[in-house]
Amino acid sequence: MTYKTFAAINVGSGEVSMKIYEISSKTGIREIDYVRYYIELGSDTYTKGYIEYDLVRELCDVLEGFSTKMEEYRVDSYLALGSSALIEASNCELIVDQIRVRTGLKVETIDNAQQRFLLLKSVARGMRNFEQLIDDGAAIVDMGSGSLQITIYDEGRLIYTQNLKLGSLRIREILADLEGQTDNFVNVMEDYIGNYIDTFSRLFMHERKVRHIIAVGEEMESIVKIIGSDGRKNHMERHAFDAVCGSVLAAGEEELSAKYSIPYELATVLKPAIIVYKKIIEISGAEKIWAAGCDLCDGMIVDYAERQEQIEPAHYFAEDIISYARTVAARYESNKEHTENVEKTALAIFDGIKKRAGLDQRDGILLQMACILHDCGKYVNMLGGTDYSCAIVRATEFVGLSEQEKSIIADTIKYNAWHYVPKLSELKAPLNRKNYIRMLKLAAILRLANGMDRSHRQKIRKVTTTFKEKELIIRADTIYDITLEQSTIENKSHFFEEIYGFKPVLRMKRR
Repeated sequence: MTYKTFAAINVGSGEVSMKIYEISSKTGIREIDYVRYYIELGSDTYTKGYIEYDLVRELCDVLEGFSTKMEEYRVDSYLALGSSALIEASNCELIVDQIRVRTGLKVETIDNAQQRFLLLKSVARGMRNFEQLIDDGAAIVDMGSGSLQITIYDEGRLIYTQNLKLGSLRIREILADLEGQTDNFVNVMEDYIGNYIDTFSRLFMHERKVRHIIAVGEEMESIVKIIGSDGRKNHMERHAFDAVCGSVLAAGEEELSAKYSIPYELATVLKPAIIVYKKIIEISGAEKIWAAGCDLCDGMIVDYAERQEQIEPAHYFAEDIISYARTVAARYESNKEHTENVEKTALAIFDGIKKRAGLDQRDGILLQMACILHDCGKYVNMLGGTDYSCAIVRATEFVGLSEQEKSIIADTIKYNAWHYVPKLSELKAPLNRKNYIRMLKLAAILRLANGMDRSHRQKIRKVTTTFKEKELIIRADTIYDITLEQSTIENKSHFFEEIYGFKPVLRMKRR
């Protein structure tokens, strides 16, 4: 049996941790070592905007030790990721370079959506009842030191996801100066946190109720321990959580650390975490709270093992991305009949040309999202609706998409309305050359599909494609007069032909 060893390193806001795993196609994933070191990088970032070099030197010493341990285990591959404390620091690039020079480790910084996606993967893999919980209705509350992500599922579909700057360490550092100015600091934290949670509830919950809270983060695992779980139970009823809130909020940090045998550093951020969970439980009406028992390192190994085809995905998140795109389109009152028709037509063209065009399954997902979202900007203003659609895509967080992929979708929407092929230098958002080519290919397909419903009356219900010499023959199954659509495709064909090298021709197939 062939094994591989993989090290996952998380440079977090409150600690640096490393897990070493052994993976094989037969036995799956097995954790073989776990080391961690408490270092509050976020204390500097969230108050000063940068990380002092005393902390940077301490961080390098820790990572140097991690590197030595990786050599002992003869690790085949590793991934080191930096969280918000590193990403938001003004001297981030200098710190990453210092780490590389001192330790030889390459620390990558990823955006919030990618980080939360890895955590969702770890939750889906680690919780055997994940599919049942999201089918019942669940809010996945991913509480980090720097930020809070709330992701809501209902009937197995992703409904909303939103990031808030409500990390437990961030809250503590922002409000630290106020603690000595009041006799009831808990009330101050409740007011501060309540403002964010109430706004989230007003904008996204709409009286929606969820039965389960799935909590990601060490704070909830400590709360389960405080309640008195036997170690095998990973959830609690709402009344049990409510009962422990008062006693925890009334206790001091040293008392919490000593009484419940939790690290002092964790005890200092437990109160803001409890208040956040308390508020979310109140607005959601959840009945049960589950501790996921996984972290970012677990997400890294799951993603790595899936890409190495050592394990099968526990949950297909591509469907969640599409589901959320439909939610966003509905929020901006897009023309559902039109966008569904454009989506269906575009995917039919995509399937017909993808092999010849060098497109893959991921390109199909990005095209599908562009079709779903291309009309939503008209809600803001019918004049310049395309530009507003692009702005909505760029401003919306799609868990599972990188910033480059969001830019591909936004530019696919934008340039599907252009009469000529834009140069790379004309793009406002930075796309690398490979993704620029991908975007042009998708924009050309969306431009055709959009033109085939020029009247917004869905005259064409089904299309098939064939190649004939230098032409792509698109046969439309319809009983209607499609003179307008044929004229539109004729006018738009040069854009498609310039990109793909063959001319699209729309022909009617009468029923």
